[in-house]
Amino acid sequence: MTDTQKTRNGARMQNLGGAKMSRRRMLKHAGVAGALSTVGRSLLATGGAAVGSTLAAPAVSRAQEGITLRGIFLPATWGTITQEVFAKEYEEQTGVKVEIELIGRDAIHDKMGTLFVAQDPSYDIFNVDYNWVPEFGRAGHLLAMDDVLAAPETEGDGFLPRALDVARWEDTLYGIPQTVHPHILWYRKDLFEEAGLEPPATMQDWRAIVEQFQGTEVEGQEIYGWAAQAARGFGNVHTWLTFLYSFGGDAFNYETMEPTLATPEATEGTQFWADMMKFTPPGINDYTYDEVTNDAAAGRIATCLQWSWGAFAVDDPATSKTVGLWEFVKVPAGTESVPHLAEWVISVSNYSQHQEEAIKFIQWLENPENDVRQALLGGGDPVRSSSYENPELTGAEVEGFPGLKRFRRYPETLEAMQTTKPRPLFPEEERWEQVVSVPLHAIQLGEMTVEEGLAKAQDDVNRMMMELGYY
Repeated sequence: MTDTQKTRNGARMQNLGGAKMSRRRMLKHAGVAGALSTVGRSLLATGGAAVGSTLAAPAVSRAQEGITLRGIFLPATWGTITQEVFAKEYEEQTGVKVEIELIGRDAIHDKMGTLFVAQDPSYDIFNVDYNWVPEFGRAGHLLAMDDVLAAPETEGDGFLPRALDVARWEDTLYGIPQTVHPHILWYRKDLFEEAGLEPPATMQDWRAIVEQFQGTEVEGQEIYGWAAQAARGFGNVHTWLTFLYSFGGDAFNYETMEPTLATPEATEGTQFWADMMKFTPPGINDYTYDEVTNDAAAGRIATCLQWSWGAFAVDDPATSKTVGLWEFVKVPAGTESVPHLAEWVISVSNYSQHQEEAIKFIQWLENPENDVRQALLGGGDPVRSSSYENPELTGAEVEGFPGLKRFRRYPETLEAMQTTKPRPLFPEEERWEQVVSVPLHAIQLGEMTVEEGLAKAQDDVNRMMMELGYY
């Protein structure tokens, strides 16, 4: 990485971490960054049309009939509805067939790498975890999409700014956002009310609350203070980042790309995270998204740090014992509230033989109307700010529970998008996560102190960056 690139990327990461935007300004200038909900399943059964909506026809001619687009998406709800609803609808309207293959996160990354090395044109579009954008963008494998964003039919000024920022590398856009889901704090409203507690505004308040709930019993069910992803790999890293950021720490000095994992701020945030692990369920060190969600639905935890999008699961009466009992607030502040961001974008292969058709499909799929429809189908949290005030979403209720709002998390999700911060944006970020995860796991297990673990992480990342030629 050249000095100019370091400076440009450093400034961008600092802006992502520090800039705050009023809700009014965000609503004016932006738009947001799996199993299906009961309402989502009913919409799938009827072809996905939202009540009261008029489906906009994509700007594609029937002359393109016979073209087949092939894509690879994550088998989360947004990938499922793209495959089962939107791809079929698009073909009906345009004659362009869209074949969507659903595979896991790591498999997507590996397959993209294999296809791109061979410059294989077999696939046209990809569901991309945003931290892959620098890797594949730098290598020239992804189509630059700034002109796509600027095209009138994209209505690009409606996207949430941070959702677009993380889809860029070196000031070039390489993907159009499909879903965002920043960390927010989930809490059991009924348990809090019974205990006379308010939802926590600070990390210290939260710690006192989880300690109070840990080991209590409600209707024969033992309650634990909180849960979050903690499995070695990206799980523990993604949770830890919210604590690191919220105590004023960061992963790098982005001017020099030197790690900053042993600073006082990083130490304080990591120590707080490690201390909080005492108030979690047994087996927490193996928890993934599924275990956290299952515990919330089963009523085993009083709070959790979880992606905003996942809240649909606790309101599904087919699988949840806690329908309507969860409410949501922004992540409690250490020095400030800085939740870690999760987001998936849609990118076009530079080797696709149908780039124009791929762009038109993405423009149609992510237009304002379909952003709302994807949310109604349970596909993910919207990527356009207007969706957060759309009456079809704000007025939607959980089927069978009159008055229970399906998307009651949206005000907190939109607020989180003002301060949320991504993973470090550089091409080797996936490798960085694996390096950092090991000492974090040792801290979790008590095999290292926080100071020892962070010192090892600092040394290991420094060695990695030197090997990669950053300095």
